[in-house]
Amino acid sequence: MKFVVDSFGCRSNQAEVQEWIIDLEKLGYELTPSPARAAFGILNTCSVTEKAEKDVLRFIGKAYRNTRIRWFIAGCTVSQDRTILSHKYKNYFFFDNQEKKRLVQAVCENFPIDSRLIFHSSFRSRFFLKIQDGCNFRCAYCIVPSLRGKAQSLPKKDILAKVRHVAALGYREVVLTGINLSSYGYDLFPRETLLGIIEEIQHVRSIEIIRLSSLDPRFIKYSFVKELSGFSKVADSFHFSFQSGSDAVIRRMKRGGKSAEYLRILAHFRKFFPEANLGADFIVGFPGESEREFQETVRFIQSSSLNYLHVFPFSPRRGTKAAALDPLPMEMVRARALELKDLGIQMKLAYRDRCRGKVFTGILIEENPNYALVVTRNFLSVRIPPVRGYKKRKLLVRIERVVNENLCEGKIA
Repeated sequence: MKFVVDSFGCRSNQAEVQEWIIDLEKLGYELTPSPARAAFGILNTCSVTEKAEKDVLRFIGKAYRNTRIRWFIAGCTVSQDRTILSHKYKNYFFFDNQEKKRLVQAVCENFPIDSRLIFHSSFRSRFFLKIQDGCNFRCAYCIVPSLRGKAQSLPKKDILAKVRHVAALGYREVVLTGINLSSYGYDLFPRETLLGIIEEIQHVRSIEIIRLSSLDPRFIKYSFVKELSGFSKVADSFHFSFQSGSDAVIRRMKRGGKSAEYLRILAHFRKFFPEANLGADFIVGFPGESEREFQETVRFIQSSSLNYLHVFPFSPRRGTKAAALDPLPMEMVRARALELKDLGIQMKLAYRDRCRGKVFTGILIEENPNYALVVTRNFLSVRIPPVRGYKKRKLLVRIERVVNENLCEGKIA
């Protein structure tokens, strides 16, 4: 029996989808890219921004009109709007974030099969592993703690069992994800740490690259960066949830910390990972953000060692403190977001240009008759001449040309 999947939002959502696929394939279900060939569909949703939620609702509406299959819909949009969704789409199955663990069981109950076949679709060549969920912070703009609950960490033994399993399936890169990855282990007894988990995964022989998703600056100390640099398998790419470079805006966001601390964190990473690709999230147009405060963020970015940006126009979410504040004019927010995005493109191009002629380790993630695609340790997408039989394998590639801010060209070194 075949099924189709789709996902919106963060890497934690991607990780959940990937685990559902593997669990279903072990039971004899087969992944297909075509809804027309599927018996049912699975969708993981996101409501972190207004745009993300609109995209999800548009997808569900289109699927309802254009596909004849039933969908298992899970995640943040269900937690946010379950009553409306279940009333409108009566033949669909809905699971909020607390019910996601039941999804595979619900599939088996509603679409039972008796199969001894085991499939493995290689849905992705890099395995996204969610080791943490939820968040104990209450940033003024963020609805996620209300939708996903308090911070919860996956026990070390469960993480290692999953890593060994995916290594046996042929995965060579593991991406550790979480809603607040940096807080991993604080809720466990005895307490575990993110560094401790990385050290354990480091010993899994078949895993070549360990990549970290977004890091919270409130947890990053000099000692953390120094110890992290001692793990040879850790990827040379790091992403931070800064959100602003203006101290006044950071304070109004209820984030804690200051821009000077952010610069020190970047300096620590640049010291121990000199070739690393460093990026960060920024929200523009937070209520009350003056032109002076916005320019403080611009100057912060320009003076930093960041190499790329993820820019989000502020989006008020019902149930957050920021939703009660007077919003800035939308045209102003869009203009500021466009300015930062343009700056981010320049930064990405400059970093890639500095990488020309250099050799990097990477994982081959795509093969087709015209080209192959490699994602390097420092998170560059590199198109190389076509090869066969190397998917998921580690390769050395030389960067020869920068095509655009998102793509380089090269060859196997």
